[in-house]
Amino acid sequence: MKNLVSVEWLAHHLHDEHLVIVDCQFELGQPESGYASYLKGHIPGALYADLEKDLSGEVGEHGGRHPLPDQEQLQELVERLGIEQESKVIVYDHEFGAMAARLWFLLGFAGHKERAVLDGGLRAWRGEGHKLETRLPNVSRSEYPISLDKSMIVSMSDVKQAQEEGRTIIDSRAPERFRGEEEPMDSKAGHIPGAINYFWKDNLNENYKWKDPDKRVGENEHGQEPIVYCGSGVTACVNLLAFQEAGIHAKLYPGSYSDWVSYQENPVDSE
Repeated sequence: MKNLVSVEWLAHHLHDEHLVIVDCQFELGQPESGYASYLKGHIPGALYADLEKDLSGEVGEHGGRHPLPDQEQLQELVERLGIEQESKVIVYDHEFGAMAARLWFLLGFAGHKERAVLDGGLRAWRGEGHKLETRLPNVSRSEYPISLDKSMIVSMSDVKQAQEEGRTIIDSRAPERFRGEEEPMDSKAGHIPGAINYFWKDNLNENYKWKDPDKRVGENEHGQEPIVYCGSGVTACVNLLAFQEAGIHAKLYPGSYSDWVSYQENPVDSE
């Protein structure tokens, strides 16, 4: 199964037996608005997953603003969504696909390979004339013993080792945050020393759809197994998907910049 599917593909397969659709609409700073939007209308059969309640773990002093769920929490999510080993899971959100890419990553982290992001998300679905529904689907819980693939992530100490070895570290945030010109979320402005910047939204065109493969991050020369981060480990997942599509095994620093600056001794660069 491809990591990206079109609206046309989903419309054709909407009633497939093993298809699971998950709506990940979420608005930072307005945590209840995503579910409210889901209730107003979603792709037929779609369930809902919340960034902060379902796709993130408990926030602590370290670990970033959106730490990964632990195995127990992720197991609960997978089973509540009714995902089974033969399920094909399609995830979407309402705009650029970052929330959907976060669930796409987490499902892979949980060991489920058959999953994809809907190209263009809810906007494209509606734009191509397909209907929404407000009915909440009735889904039976599954039993799916997951196994976390920790080769997909790195720790802060791994990042420091990568710095020493001169390996590629990619900051996925907006250029002005990378350069330290502004920082709306974290305590220090700038970026992890040695990182290069590839803004996650640059994978997408003005219609919120993915650019052709030769225009995405994965087609640039970044070496093997680059480390990718953002502010809190969410939008970086868009770059991770682009790398996956290009056949490059990139790794996520889950705590990302918000974890890095939670340690006062960690330096930051700006330019």
